[in-house]
Amino acid sequence: MRFFRHKNPFGGASSPLLVIGAAGILAAVVVAMAVIDLGREKQYMTQLLLEKGAALIKAFEAGTRTGMRGGFGAEVRLQHLLEEMANQPGIFYLAVTDADGKIVAHNDPSRIGQELFTAGEMAALGPDNAEKWRLATEEGTGRQSFLVYRRFVPSAGRRGPHGPRMHPPVQERSFFCAEDCDTPGQRRDLRGVPLDIFVGLDVAPIEAARRADLQNTLTTAAVLLVLGLGGVLALFWAQSYRAQKRALRHTTALASEVVAAMPAGLLLVDPAGTVAMANGAAEALAGVAPGGLAGRPVEAVLPPGLLAEAWGGEREMDLGLGGGRPAPLAVSVSSVTTEEGTSVGSLVVLRDLREVRRLEAEVRRREKLAAVGNLAAGVAHEIRNPLSSIRGYAAYFGAKFAPGSEDRQAADVMVREVDRLNRVISELIEFARPSDLERRPVLLSDLAGHAARLTRPDAVARNVAVDLSGVTDGPEVAADPDRLVQALLNLCLNAIQAMEAGGVMALATGIAPDGRAFVSVADDGGGIAAADRDRIFDPYFTTKARGTGLGLPIAHKIVVAHGGEIVLAARPQGGTLATVFLPATAGQGGNGAKDAGENTRG
Repeated sequence: MRFFRHKNPFGGASSPLLVIGAAGILAAVVVAMAVIDLGREKQYMTQLLLEKGAALIKAFEAGTRTGMRGGFGAEVRLQHLLEEMANQPGIFYLAVTDADGKIVAHNDPSRIGQELFTAGEMAALGPDNAEKWRLATEEGTGRQSFLVYRRFVPSAGRRGPHGPRMHPPVQERSFFCAEDCDTPGQRRDLRGVPLDIFVGLDVAPIEAARRADLQNTLTTAAVLLVLGLGGVLALFWAQSYRAQKRALRHTTALASEVVAAMPAGLLLVDPAGTVAMANGAAEALAGVAPGGLAGRPVEAVLPPGLLAEAWGGEREMDLGLGGGRPAPLAVSVSSVTTEEGTSVGSLVVLRDLREVRRLEAEVRRREKLAAVGNLAAGVAHEIRNPLSSIRGYAAYFGAKFAPGSEDRQAADVMVREVDRLNRVISELIEFARPSDLERRPVLLSDLAGHAARLTRPDAVARNVAVDLSGVTDGPEVAADPDRLVQALLNLCLNAIQAMEAGGVMALATGIAPDGRAFVSVADDGGGIAAADRDRIFDPYFTTKARGTGLGLPIAHKIVVAHGGEIVLAARPQGGTLATVFLPATAGQGGNGAKDAGENTRG
């Protein structure tokens, strides 16, 4: 016998799909969180660059206002201010353009007069008084910059000694100096020309920070995914462990119930030679209390050498467990190993053959009865007619002799012997007659009372008292009353004849614990010898000097024809208890074991 283990870490066929689904959901949640975090980071970086560009624009405008403190004629040295402000980390360029995108001021003087954007691009940008941004790629260098732009408004209110006054915007000034207003050609008339300011910021540090944040986010997401997946797997494994533990408890309980309820005896012997487990059937075969075999050495339970060789089939032998009385058993021994081939002991299966042997003996006895019955029918048919003639002639010749003469006495003896032979032949005919029954509902109490009345003269002649206190009203059975009374009559006559010195014959009726009706006949005689118990129902077997040996076989045949059985047992106080068990009609309850095993006396 080999134990197999099914290796399923998830506890079920559908559990891997559940784990994969849970892992997918967890991964989707983590990815969504990472995407949201990256979007938030991008928004934060964009806002940061926009604020930086706006701050630079405002600072540049403030510088131009400082240059205007002298009034309308003040010089605005815009180029120098642009170069100073653009000479900071993270700034690609600062430029001021007109409405057509032509550069009027740039931190790189060589770019002045060139186009930063075309007129169409400027219209698409649509600069106004609010800061705007876009990602732009510079021509030539191909570098990408974060461009912040809006209208260039260098004028602002200023509080003077007589209240606030305004400087006119640069568009209203008559000139705009790029570098040196005293140098010819540096002045440019920008009156009424709208100007725009552009700040190109380097996105490389921001992108590096974003990449670092992305890496951190992905690392955090991966850690969360691993931890979450580990938690899901741990949860499933814990659930699987609990489910398998619960299933193991159920399986163990079921196996224990099955093993305990098995009619065959089971013994599990461990490799150390100790009985590790024994079910109730094995303990009953050994005649010990529950738990009386477990823990004992195998040599004290089984004969030596029984486990030396394991065989697959059964072997029949007379075996006594634990030193008990030997009984016919079918024994099989098998080795118990695990899937890895490790031996965990031997399993001994013991099947009780006593009932099988009894049934086999019953079959043989019935076959013998059938053969004897057929023989008896033929013999009775051939002998009975000549016996009738012999009796008639004996009576005829006896009447010719004087009463009391020796010849008359010889004729009377011949007549009596012929009558005795006729009774034997009548019993043979009764034994051989087919058991044709005319069933109808009858009460066993009525049949028991009728049999007691018929045998009362024989009981009185032998000084035997008849006790009917155990005969209750009922139970009801479907039976042929004439044939069943005949069987009870034979049992009562056997009980009376067994008490040669007198005694009490007690009759009782009731319902046995197994639901069958019973009627019992008990006597105070010498009982049945142990050597005669197996032959008691054989035809022509008798221990009486003048018995025919057909009374009990006829009674047994009648009871079996009714679907019942006769059980003969020795009484503890002496004598024999003969109990007839018959199927009871539906709706009758049992009266307990005492009804079928004891008889009360008045």
